[in-house]
Amino acid sequence: MKKWIAVLILLLIPLSLAQGDLYSMDSLELQLKVDGSFELVPTKSGANIKEVTAKIFLYPKESERQKIILWDSEGLVKDEIVSFFWNDKKIEKKEFGYTALIETQNKRLAVKDKITFPLSPQDLQGLEQYLEPTEIIDSDHQLVIAKAAELAEGEDDLFKVAFNLASWVEENIEYDLNTVTSTASQKGSWVLQNKQGVCDEMTSLFVAMARSLGIPARFVSGISYTNSQEVIDAVGSNWAGHGWAEVYFPDIGWVSFDVTFNQYGYIDVTHIRLRDGFDPSEPAVKYEWISDGVKLEKGKISLNVEIEEEGTIVPEQIQLEQEILSHEVGFGSYNLVKGMVKNNANYYAATALNLAAPKEVEVIGRNRRNILLHPGELRETFWIVKVPDNLQENYIYTFPVRIYSEKNISIDDTFTAQAGKNSYSKAEIEELTVQDEEKSYSQKITFDCQYQKEIMLGEEAPLTCTIKNTGNTNLDDLTFCVENACETLDLPINQKKSTSIIVKGEKAGWQKVMVSAENHKVEKKTSLEYAVLDLPKLTISATYPEMVQFGEPVNLEVSLKKDSFEEPQKLALTISGAGLKSVWDIPRLRAEEKISYQVDGRRLSGNTAFIITATWEDGKGKTYSSEEKITVKAEAGSFTDRVRMFSNWLLNLFARQSEKINISIN
Repeated sequence: MKKWIAVLILLLIPLSLAQGDLYSMDSLELQLKVDGSFELVPTKSGANIKEVTAKIFLYPKESERQKIILWDSEGLVKDEIVSFFWNDKKIEKKEFGYTALIETQNKRLAVKDKITFPLSPQDLQGLEQYLEPTEIIDSDHQLVIAKAAELAEGEDDLFKVAFNLASWVEENIEYDLNTVTSTASQKGSWVLQNKQGVCDEMTSLFVAMARSLGIPARFVSGISYTNSQEVIDAVGSNWAGHGWAEVYFPDIGWVSFDVTFNQYGYIDVTHIRLRDGFDPSEPAVKYEWISDGVKLEKGKISLNVEIEEEGTIVPEQIQLEQEILSHEVGFGSYNLVKGMVKNNANYYAATALNLAAPKEVEVIGRNRRNILLHPGELRETFWIVKVPDNLQENYIYTFPVRIYSEKNISIDDTFTAQAGKNSYSKAEIEELTVQDEEKSYSQKITFDCQYQKEIMLGEEAPLTCTIKNTGNTNLDDLTFCVENACETLDLPINQKKSTSIIVKGEKAGWQKVMVSAENHKVEKKTSLEYAVLDLPKLTISATYPEMVQFGEPVNLEVSLKKDSFEEPQKLALTISGAGLKSVWDIPRLRAEEKISYQVDGRRLSGNTAFIITATWEDGKGKTYSSEEKITVKAEAGSFTDRVRMFSNWLLNLFARQSEKINISIN
């Protein structure tokens, strides 16, 4: 018989993409239909109406990323307002609206160079109205001012400040379609205090914080596509009214920031921009009428979108790479997943990175990372994950992990978990986690460490690590540590430095050595693993009935337990007795193994001896063995049983003598 270690691969749930991956298209042709209505209701006998006007302030203004291809409406367009006029004197229900075929393009106002924060008075001329507080955007509230100041402290880059505000709102405000926020827009200060809201509220808080810092910002109303099931269930469509923000950058213009969609510095082609304003509470439609004894009851404004034509997918300017600290860990271990993201564009780019893992793997903390990248910049970010400790010992589990962006650019890797492998505690992983992810030059230094992956208990071995500067910047006052051996050095471009230590096999098991380098530009850490091996040992124990009735089956249970760090390999377990012999092969003894063996009770004698033998090897092929002997007594229930038991005794005796003769001849 053979016993094998099974391999179990746990699969990721596929990423959910937008329809045709709309978010990544270079353009879309969208048919927008805006419908409104109102009811004229008489309030007295002899009521009459002279005229009525309805003005829609939701108009798809043309811009560098949006243009109107076809327009159909009875309304008059002037100053981005669509006006409808009735003078038929009929007191009845009136309907109005427009249909527009709109082309949206994947274009952005690119910020290529640093714009200094705070902005100067000259930068703000003519924009004062976008700095003032309003009813909803209460930028003068002390809590709003304090939080914005905290997020902007020490920053001198306008894009970084705007990113900090938007990222904080996205990370800390829960998107919640409850009745409080869905029926009426709440103030920015309310959202800050209650930590919840929909897109309008999240945008209002962002705009309020920006204005409190002297940054011109405005609220934008429109419609966009979503694959959020919560929103789809609420509105009955993938297309829903949406709010986002625009921030003014001197010499560039109004740059889009959609906090809800993690789109900082741009918006995708599913966004149709319909209005910008100082405050989201401004009505979408205004009504005026001249009458005697007539009231006007407003109807709802409906926005419907259909896709007429899709463009082609635009390649993402973000490049991803992934590293896993340890590709083999033990059960219950923590692990570190590192994502490296590079901006290949010549402008500021922000991205949201997510970590996807099987449900069995716990991601510690928030799995989304909002990252701002300067033109051409490379950054790192980290996730701590944990493997369950209640996995089955005879399995090797393969866990896939995927890092992906909001546009579904992804990179995959795997690691395995099995009993007996090296384990990391949470504290050890946190020590290896880089604290300042903005030290992007860390990718320009490399560690090359040479050492023995295994040493015997009581032995010593050298470990040498070389650090090299592969970038284009000289590194001064660099602290380079291999475990506790640290030195401060200057590392010029293309130069390297080596440090050696002696590792000792003082305790059997997995051991770790931490390697790090840090200065004002660099923070890089890794962990080296090596095993201290002892001699492989095991214990044999057996559970069995000491007395049975002749003819009854005998159940033997043999337990093999590893008593060393090193795993016994090529283990052969033999059970012989009652004229029988059975062998089990176990490639590696990682944990306790239990073997059940049943003997026909009709083969027993009065005292039947069973010999349990185990042979195994270490990693170098040296052989070890252990033997256990047990005796099972049988009682005869009749004279015939006593005769059979005596006959079995003779047969077993001859079998043992024959086995001894064969052994001596061989």
